[in-house]
Amino acid sequence: MTSCSILQEKDYALLKRKNYLVRVDFPSKPTPSMKEIKKEVTTFLKGEENRIAVKHIKQEFGKQSALVTVYLYHDEKARKDGEEIKKRKKKEGEQQSGQEAQAKK
Repeated sequence: MTSCSILQEKDYALLKRKNYLVRVDFPSKPTPSMKEIKKEVTTFLKGEENRIAVKHIKQEFGKQSALVTVYLYHDEKARKDGEEIKKRKKKEGEQQSGQEAQAKK
């Protein structure tokens, strides 16, 4: 059985989300997958799975716990918008680097 505890909570009203730093303990078990952690954090935060985005899982070697960065959005539309902005910026950056390579030729 895994247990969770909130270490830090920040509210970002403009982004329509709350950021959480959650410690997930999993004694005598292998490291859970991203899907399992998302399900566990969803039940712990009493949110809906379509409003939660797990960003980072940081586990130190040999420890039976992990620090998880979680975004809990106010609604599903805000989650889709917030996640899409990051993808769009990455794609634009890739296109610019490709154009720079062509300009050098």
